[in-house]
Amino acid sequence: MRNVQEQKTFRCKDLGLACEFEEKAENENELMKRVEGHVQTAHQMNPEQSEVQEKIRKAMK
Repeated sequence: MRNVQEQKTFRCKDLGLACEFEEKAENENELMKRVEGHVQTAHQMNPEQSEVQEKIRKAMK
């Protein structure tokens, strides 16, 4: 079993968005996969743009 401390969390609030979405995953790459669909559909952000990916990664805790 993996160490729980490796878990990453993303919240739309951390991007300054008025959204209650929160997602957790075992690592940054898995979390990015889960968050991409949400930001694309809910916030019309293109997760393929490098600046969008950077914002998401910076917001991960």
